[in-house]
Amino acid sequence: MNMNKRFLLASMALTSALALSACGSDSGSESASGGSTEPKPVAYDGPAKDLPENFPVPESTGDDFTIGYLQIYGALPTLAVQQRGAEDRAEELGVELIVKDAELNPQKQVSQFDELLAEGVDAIIVYPVVPESLGPALADAKAAGIPVIATNARPDVSKPLGEGYEVDLEAPIDREAYAMAEYGASEQPGGSFGIIGNAAPIAALKYMADREQYWGERFGLDFVGLVDSKEDTAAGYGPAVSELLAKNPDIDQIWVYNDLVALTAATVVKSSGRDDVKIIANSGTGEAVMEAIKAGDIAMSYQVPWAEQGTALVNAAYSSVTGQHLPLPETVSLLGTAITADNVDDATPTE
Repeated sequence: MNMNKRFLLASMALTSALALSACGSDSGSESASGGSTEPKPVAYDGPAKDLPENFPVPESTGDDFTIGYLQIYGALPTLAVQQRGAEDRAEELGVELIVKDAELNPQKQVSQFDELLAEGVDAIIVYPVVPESLGPALADAKAAGIPVIATNARPDVSKPLGEGYEVDLEAPIDREAYAMAEYGASEQPGGSFGIIGNAAPIAALKYMADREQYWGERFGLDFVGLVDSKEDTAAGYGPAVSELLAKNPDIDQIWVYNDLVALTAATVVKSSGRDDVKIIANSGTGEAVMEAIKAGDIAMSYQVPWAEQGTALVNAAYSSVTGQHLPLPETVSLLGTAITADNVDDATPTE
């Protein structure tokens, strides 16, 4: 064999060895079974990246004010905690807080908004059931000089805030979805996940499901589908979880939108002989979920600072009425914490 031919063969062998070495050291390498051995590193670059985390804190002026509080669904424990945070802060400031609960009914919320306007409140806090339905009421409030403080008026903070809202406190929906995906990918790289949604026309929940799918896929997970619960009770959650399992018998993870869904899902997967399925939740982390995390029945839950959100909403309303810290930031988002078996013993339940 001549020298040139030997050199060519040696070069080809060296090139092949380097290529194999590079493949073996790639952080996104594939395992022998075809699945990714490590999660894809993904930095958070979502629409909430640069949002401030809170409103400034006003001082009490000693004047008498009345603030309307339009609750979207007080039967949900986390929203009840948010309301208590608002009530406690209103008491500290010497403010009367008038609470009305829409119970997820957009027509009822419009009527309640009109009632508050007729009562002559100084400001209104609202979690809109359907933001678009409040247009005329918001126009009336603006004409009367009554500031309207929203929470989740437009869950996608990349979109402009609707006309008539002074400011908006957004739940950290996109951050929650990112945290769920980051955890799911770290536990089961390349695993499959499905989502339990809600059939009610709640913009925040629809956006949440969309962003969960987005971030899950960004982290290299396999999205197998979404099933909506037909009603916001355990009687609705159970069939939705069962349907998701039936359609996807090899599913690795089920992602849900609050504590009650998480606890129901944990029960259903156990009774179905699929207690290997990881339940990943957000927007809650009450005592029952904390205990379920300790027991290994729920893998992770994102704990939103609900009481602090209620405090922030009253602070924004009071600042608007008294002229403090103006102009307020248009949108803020209080961040939460991912609770897992690693930190659950140090966490305080949302109650």
